[in-house]
Amino acid sequence: MKAEDGFTMVELLIVLTVWSVLMACLIPIHHRTFDTIQTKSVLKQLEDDVLLIQQLTMQKHLYHQIMFQPSKNQYILYDTKNKNAVSIRKLPHNWRMEMLTLDATIRFNSRGMITKPGTMRIFSPNHTYKVTFPFGISRLNIEKQ
Repeated sequence: MKAEDGFTMVELLIVLTVWSVLMACLIPIHHRTFDTIQTKSVLKQLEDDVLLIQQLTMQKHLYHQIMFQPSKNQYILYDTKNKNAVSIRKLPHNWRMEMLTLDATIRFNSRGMITKPGTMRIFSPNHTYKVTFPFGISRLNIEKQ
């Protein structure tokens, strides 16, 4: 009788057990990494959008604004002169925002200063962020709470 090349059942079970343990350790790391990258991306996009509206207001005309819509979990970069949305940004489905002292519509004057400063909160699955739009030319401050 000829011996066949192959793996025994014990060898196969050992390899599958090691593979399962490795996967069980790596999957939670992947989720944390994804959450961290998503958070950085969303907050950076908000900062960039505020800078864009501020720059458009200073360079083109005073009719650019950001409209926050907490009920729809989104904000809109809007050009009221041309009556069109420059961009619509939706927050991830498990995020939400809450307006505290900040109006739902943000406008800048021709010198780049916010017309009505205030604060809002953004809630991610793991953290809460306080977003402050201060007096002056500074765009916004984001603090993890």
